[in-house]
Amino acid sequence: FAGVTAMKLWSPYYDDLAVKTTLENIANEDTTKSLGPNEIRQTINKRLQVNQVELSKDDVLIKKEDGVIKIDIIYERRVPMYGNIDAMVKFNHSATINARGA
Repeated sequence: FAGVTAMKLWSPYYDDLAVKTTLENIANEDTTKSLGPNEIRQTINKRLQVNQVELSKDDVLIKKEDGVIKIDIIYERRVPMYGNIDAMVKFNHSATINARGA
């Protein structure tokens, strides 16, 4: 039981690792400071396509104000477990980028 459960939950956690890594990489790049919110969202989605991970527009929240870019990625995944029982896992990542001087 525990082994099957772990195998079924592995996929969303593995995908989340790709999301977390992508967000960290984008936050550490100097070129991100000069991008607008839509360009940042497109860059995130392009990088996640390599891992076959899709996020909707509502999952990626980007605010750019007063020289600071705040990126929040909040999403959930539903995983069929046993019969009519599903597991829902929620993920939340954020990054703050100081865009002053860009």
